[in-house]
Amino acid sequence: MLHRTKSEPSSEPSQKRSQSLVVHILRSPLLWAGLAVVITISTSLLLTNRDVEHHAPAPADLFMQSVVRRDGALGWHQLCSALQSQMPLEELVAQVQKQRIAESQQGLTFSEAYIGAHAQPQGGQVRVYVVTAHKPNGWVEQRTYIVYTQANGCVEDVKIS
Repeated sequence: MLHRTKSEPSSEPSQKRSQSLVVHILRSPLLWAGLAVVITISTSLLLTNRDVEHHAPAPADLFMQSVVRRDGALGWHQLCSALQSQMPLEELVAQVQKQRIAESQQGLTFSEAYIGAHAQPQGGQVRVYVVTAHKPNGWVEQRTYIVYTQANGCVEDVKIS
């Protein structure tokens, strides 16, 4: 048998203390609850990021948001290049700014509702929206916007009725 002398440190008690501490920590409900929270939050963030990537607004939706917000720059960037070349960005932004000022003096506000989309045989979609104008006195008026997009999603035409 081997006998230890007093000068040799024993590693058994420190190992047992370490194992005991690890076992104690692993049995802690607080540790498991915290771990569950971290996993839940991580999973939620991953799923949310994937959902945002897969459900980014269509250019037509952004175009309609620009109509409601009276944001000429946002709308212009959703147009197909052929339309962009017909109306310079600065010109559209200036026109929309004038319109926004006139409408705000009347107290007009706008909201929009997406109705649906239909695929076009050559690619792209026909998307339908209803924009509602509101005045503080209770006056309300609606217009239907039919937005035509190309296969790449850009807005190629808009009809209002």
